[in-house]
Amino acid sequence: MALVIGICYLLLAACLGVGLILFHRQHLPRGSRWGIVNAATTASDNAWIQAHRAAAPLVGATAVLCVINGFAIAALTADHAVSVQLICALGAAIFTGIVYWSARRVATASAKKYR
Repeated sequence: MALVIGICYLLLAACLGVGLILFHRQHLPRGSRWGIVNAATTASDNAWIQAHRAAAPLVGATAVLCVINGFAIAALTADHAVSVQLICALGAAIFTGIVYWSARRVATASAKKYR
């Protein structure tokens, strides 16, 4: 079970990484599924760019957290009780979610300035 959760975290890190790479290479079109899409960020091209520029550090931190959590959770062996595996995975998911939520809030606030 821990291995599956760890792999899911690594896949999430890869998705976040793809979005960051596309943005930094200026190949992330407005409204792309790899970006942060909401009404504020898709209002204009300038809002899209400024929102992602503001959120990039937090999205990068989220990707790094996903990699660390993925390997840490995958390293839990079958010797650990399933409850320990689930508690570790849940704690990591909550923390990762808070950091990503912060990135979305920063992106939205930044985009509203540049509408």
